[in-house]
Amino acid sequence: MTTPSWQDALAQCARQRVLVIGDMVADEHIFTRASGVSREAPLPVLHYVDRKLVPGGATNVARNARALGAEVWVTGVIGNDPIGHDLRQMLEEDGIHCSDLLADNGRATSTKTRIWAGGDQQPVQQQVCRLDRVEREPVAAELCRQVATGLESRIPQVDAVVVADYEISMIDDAIIETVLQHARAADRPVTVDSHGNLTRFPAANTFTPNQPEVEFTLGRTLETREELEEAGTSLLEMLQTQVVLITRGSEGMSLFTAGATPYHIAALGDDRITDPTGAGDTVSAVLTLALLAGLPPPRGAMLAAAAASVVVRKLGAAVASPDEILAVLASAEGT
Repeated sequence: MTTPSWQDALAQCARQRVLVIGDMVADEHIFTRASGVSREAPLPVLHYVDRKLVPGGATNVARNARALGAEVWVTGVIGNDPIGHDLRQMLEEDGIHCSDLLADNGRATSTKTRIWAGGDQQPVQQQVCRLDRVEREPVAAELCRQVATGLESRIPQVDAVVVADYEISMIDDAIIETVLQHARAADRPVTVDSHGNLTRFPAANTFTPNQPEVEFTLGRTLETREELEEAGTSLLEMLQTQVVLITRGSEGMSLFTAGATPYHIAALGDDRITDPTGAGDTVSAVLTLALLAGLPPPRGAMLAAAAASVVVRKLGAAVASPDEILAVLASAEGT
């Protein structure tokens, strides 16, 4: 079988339909200018310059899939508040279907605010503080029932499901069971990007944890390549899964698939990292589309690695365009 070109693979990604369910988060960025030291404490005085709100959490996964042309639905709960309204509007403007995005009058939209500071002689902004306003109360029982009902009808209409679990409140055991049950019934693959214990998602098709999440699940640290490879192999068996892609920051990624030797990918692009926020979201979205498009896992992982190398060079949760991804791949392959 002829291996498709990267251009053809990305064209196939654009034909896929994906449902993203998870914790909906708004990422707020406050840009400031430092001007002296406070008289009350040894702290810088920051003068407000600008504000930017971007989709984060599960909504960033959705945006990354949409950036490659896929048709995308989101399922989750936001607050019936100004930030929730802005988040929904941004998603809709990106062409993401929000009919399954529910608003709760009794909760606030989870928001992560990052404070950035620069100086008169230093145009580059540096992050100095992050303030999380995260709604950790369980989602109301009636809304959970609505989510479950929506999943039953939505999952057969898409090609794959991505579960983006930030361990905030949306992805509880009942939701996991509902997703896996209906995905199996409809023969739809499930990708899991979870910040918690991966064993909560038995027999999902694909997992994209970072190394600390793997260490948390296994209860041990991974110091050497041998320990990493043993951990990846153990996860394949423990999770009864087909693909585990472990992201390792500046060390790149390590792919584990049943019956194959581990495949390690060095970090692509230069070493200029502006902000790693949301890179894992990019990986889970792009790998899901790549596998749907028929790419073998090593080639799908390479596509995801290229996309991640694009977004870490942008400020905040960001997306990678097909042209940006192709440029990274061309440089990596020396063409």
